[in-house]
Amino acid sequence: MTSPEGKRQLAAQEELDAIDFAALFAAQIHDLKNLLFLLLNSLDETLNNCRTCSGTNDEGPPNLALLKYNGQLINDKLIQMLSLFRIAEGPYVIDIAYRPVEELIEEVVAEAKPLLGARSIAISSDVETGLCWFFDRDLATGVLNNAIHNALHCAKSEIRLSVTVENSFLAIHVEDDGDGFPQEILENGGSMKNLDLSGGKTGLGLYFSAVCARLHTNKDKTGHIELSNGGSLGGAVFTLWLP
Repeated sequence: MTSPEGKRQLAAQEELDAIDFAALFAAQIHDLKNLLFLLLNSLDETLNNCRTCSGTNDEGPPNLALLKYNGQLINDKLIQMLSLFRIAEGPYVIDIAYRPVEELIEEVVAEAKPLLGARSIAISSDVETGLCWFFDRDLATGVLNNAIHNALHCAKSEIRLSVTVENSFLAIHVEDDGDGFPQEILENGGSMKNLDLSGGKTGLGLYFSAVCARLHTNKDKTGHIELSNGGSLGGAVFTLWLP
C-alpha cells in the first residue's frame, strides 16, 4: 500500500512526465532573450547619456562597454541555441531572398563597432557596391556576428570583412591579425564530435554556423563554412560560402 507521501511523489512525477521539457526549454530561452534585449537597450541609453554628459563620442566608461560586450555575447548564444532547437524540431522555415550583400555587411559592422571599440580593435570591410545574393538575413547575420566575436578574442588590433564571388558561391571572409586558429579547431570546426562541456568549449557557435550554412542550397550546391589561417592579416580566417 502506497503511503500518502508516496502518492504525492508519484503524482508529482506524473506531472513532470507530462511536461514537454524541450518546448519549455525553448520558451524560457525566448523569454530570456527578450529580457536581455531590454537590458541591452537600457544599457545603450545609459552609454548615450554618458556621451552627452561628457561631450565626446567615445564608447563610454570601460566597465559599461565591457558589460554591453558580455551581454551581447550572451544574447548571441541564446539566439544560437533557440535557432538550433527550432531547426532540430522542424520544419524550420528559412527565408531566403535576393538581398543586398552590402547592407548585410554594413549591419554587422555597425553592430560590432561599439564592442570592438571598447577593446581598441578596428574593423573594416570591403564589398562590391550593388552586389546582391540569395540568403536568409537572420541566419547570415547570426553566423557573421559569431565569426566577429570569435575574431575579437584573438585579434591584436584589426578585424576585416571582405566579400568575393568564386565558383558560383558568395564568399564572406572574416579575418583577424591574431595568432590564427589552433590545429584542433581547424580539424574539427563546425562539428560537435569533440564536445567539451567541462572546459566550456562546446563549439556551439561554429556548429551553429555550419548548420546555418548548410540550410542554403542551390541545385546541387550546398553552403558551408571554412576555417583557415593566413589571409591578408596573417591570422585566423573564417569564410561563409553561400551558393
